[in-house]
Amino acid sequence: MRLWRFALAYMALIFVISSFEVEVPGLHLFPLRDKGIHLVEYAVLGWLCAAAASRTWPAAPPCRTIGFAIFVSALWGLSDEIHQAFVPGRFSELNDVIADLFGSAVGAISRHFFSSRTVS
Repeated sequence: MRLWRFALAYMALIFVISSFEVEVPGLHLFPLRDKGIHLVEYAVLGWLCAAAASRTWPAAPPCRTIGFAIFVSALWGLSDEIHQAFVPGRFSELNDVIADLFGSAVGAISRHFFSSRTVS
């Protein structure tokens, strides 16, 4: 249950940050701008959810815990975009939801890949 607390705390952080108009200095210099931020932000959430899911259901096949982590993370991304539609200075975009989904998948799959490797 402790790992779910980390995931929930990170979700709360995403919600709080999304409640304000945020200007990232130098963001205009990078390709894909905020899509990259969404990808990284949700890769962390996907990783946290995958870690929590695999600890909660250790006997479950990895495809189920990974899928569950992606589902939870991407659903949070969708709810975050809906939330941003009501925040002055913020905008809701379908491309952000897609970036959140890809980030969730990258994080969840990466967590499985790195946790299943053995040190020799």
